Amino acid sequence: MMRPASVILLCTALWPAAGGNAQTTVPGAGAVTPLEVQAFTRADANRDGLLSFAEFRVFVRQMAAGGQSTAITIRTFGAYRLAFRRVDADRNGLATPGELRRADTGFRAGN
Repeated sequence: MMRPASVILLCTALWPAAGGNAQTTVPGAGAVTPLEVQAFTRADANRDGLLSFAEFRVFVRQMAAGGQSTAITIRTFGAYRLAFRRVDADRNGLATPGELRRADTGFRAGN
């Protein structure tokens, strides 16, 4: 099993080689876009592969600036705390790439 920091380093290393719109796969999160990799690495200030609430806010802003619809909705309504509670499924105060993916998929499905 890869540590979260290793996953982010792997994504960061693969992203430039993958080409502009290519996707890569992150264990636990599935296929991720270059925008997702860039937003996550910019937000993850302590480089632990997890996002605290403060880092999550940065991540959402980065994703919204890139045009991601869920992030735009969160930013528009200032619903960062509500969104983070939904993302942090295990309630440990940190968001993993997998938790982010599952929450976004659930939001888009209307769950």
